[in-house]
Amino acid sequence: MKVAIIGAAGTQAQGVIRDLAISKDVEHIVLSDLESIKGVMTKRAEDWGEGKATVIPVDVNDAEKLREAIHGCDVVANCTSHVFNLQIMSACYQEGCHYTDLGGLFHYYRKQVMEHEKWKERGITAVLGMGSAPGVTNVLARVAADRLDTIEHIYLRDGIVNYAKSDFPLTIPYAVGTLLQEFSDNCFIFENGDWKEVAAFSQPEEIDFPDPVGSMNVYATIHSEAASVPESFKDRGLQHMSFKLGMPVDFEQKLRFLAGIGFGSTEPIEVREMKLSPREFFAAFADTFPKPTGKPEDFKCLRVDAKGVKDGMTTIIQTDVMCSPSEAWNMKTGPYSVGVPVGIICRMLGKNEVEGPGCMPAERCVPPDLFLKYLAERNMHSTISVKTPLA
Repeated sequence: MKVAIIGAAGTQAQGVIRDLAISKDVEHIVLSDLESIKGVMTKRAEDWGEGKATVIPVDVNDAEKLREAIHGCDVVANCTSHVFNLQIMSACYQEGCHYTDLGGLFHYYRKQVMEHEKWKERGITAVLGMGSAPGVTNVLARVAADRLDTIEHIYLRDGIVNYAKSDFPLTIPYAVGTLLQEFSDNCFIFENGDWKEVAAFSQPEEIDFPDPVGSMNVYATIHSEAASVPESFKDRGLQHMSFKLGMPVDFEQKLRFLAGIGFGSTEPIEVREMKLSPREFFAAFADTFPKPTGKPEDFKCLRVDAKGVKDGMTTIIQTDVMCSPSEAWNMKTGPYSVGVPVGIICRMLGKNEVEGPGCMPAERCVPPDLFLKYLAERNMHSTISVKTPLA
C-alpha cells in the first residue's frame, strides 16, 4: 500500500513514519509538509524511511498541489492542526483515499462527521481522531461498551507525567496551539443525557493511575471524544460521559498562567503595524525553544471507566493502556503513543480491516481486538477488569 503523511515534519508524525516504514504491508510513504521545512522531511526519509519514503513539499492551502501530493495513495494520515482537517479531507474525497487524523477538538469533529453519507457513497473511510486521545481512548470506550447491555456512564481519562530534567523552563509536549486551546476554550461534558458547557481545565478529579504515572488530578478540557462517544452509545441509554486530562503539575501551572494572561486568544492585536493573535505569536515563539536531548522519561496512561447493566446485573468496567517511551527509536511517549496508533489505522484501512465506509470516530469503526493486538506489538498493552456483584 501507499500512504501519505501530511504534516510529516511535525512532532507527532515521528511515530507514524517509523511505524509505517517497518511494516511489510507498506511499500511507499509520501512525506509532505511545507517547503520551508523540507530539510526535516528529507532527513526523516533518509534516517527512518527504510528506502520507502519520498518527499513532496506542499502547502495544504493549495488544493491542487495537495491533490497532486496524495494522488495514487491508498491512505492519508493528517498530522497537521485540526484547523486543516476539512481541507485535507476534501482532497482525499476527490482522490478516493482513505483518511485519518489526530482529532477535531470537538467542534471540527462535528463538522467532519457530517460528511459521513457522502464518504459512504464514495466507498472510502475516514477514521476521525486516531492518536492516543482521541483514538486509543475511543477504542477502549468501545471495549467497555461492548460488555454492557445498557450504560450509565463512560469516563475517559488521560494522565501524563514527565520525569526528565530540563534546564529550559518550558518543554512543549505537543502542538502548542492545541495546548493553549485546551487551557483556554470552554469545553463540554455529557451530563444527565445532554451536553453541558464548562470552563477549560475545570471539574478537578483525582485519579489513581498505575505506576509510573501514579495519582494525579485530571480536568475537563475540549476534546473530540466528548462529541462522539455520547452519540455512539446513546442507543444504550448513556447518561454521563466526560474526557479529562492530567498533566505534570509544574507544566499545568505554567500553561494556566499563559492562558490566564491571554496567550490562548485568537483575536489579533496590532504591534508596529503588524497584526497577530497572541496564540499565533506564542506558537511561533515556542518553535524557537530548545528541544530536549536526554533520554525520554515521559509516561502516559489512557483509562476508561464504565458502569452499566449486563444480563440484569450492575457491572463496572475499567480498561487502560500504559504508554512508555520507545527505547529502540529513542522517542518520547508523546509522539510514540500518538503516532503509532495513526500508523496502525493507516495499515488497517489499507487492508480493509476497518468497518467502513463513511466518516466515523474510532469507537464506531475500529475492531477493538485486532487494533489492540497491533498496539501490543508496539509495546502498548491493554488491561481490563470487570466487576459484578457476587450476591
